[in-house]
Amino acid sequence: MLLNTDKADMSKSRGKYFGICTSYHHSKGCNCPTCPSYPGNGIFMFCSKGSYPGTQKKGCMCSECFMYGKFALQGKYFCSE
Repeated sequence: MLLNTDKADMSKSRGKYFGICTSYHHSKGCNCPTCPSYPGNGIFMFCSKGSYPGTQKKGCMCSECFMYGKFALQGKYFCSE
């Protein structure tokens, strides 16, 4: 049995929108690799994975992304927040 604090810690470590399918099909609609703030290293779909350490805010393309509309996301800079 998980305590409420355990659930909160788990969801925080999994990303703001944990539950978004990171399938090949969805990864093709992801704007992360073309974003000015993209930290590289082949990581993408930050909306489902959470922030990446050391990411610098240099501009955000999240609101223009296919994933943003498909999953009714809110906010921006998923790679750093």
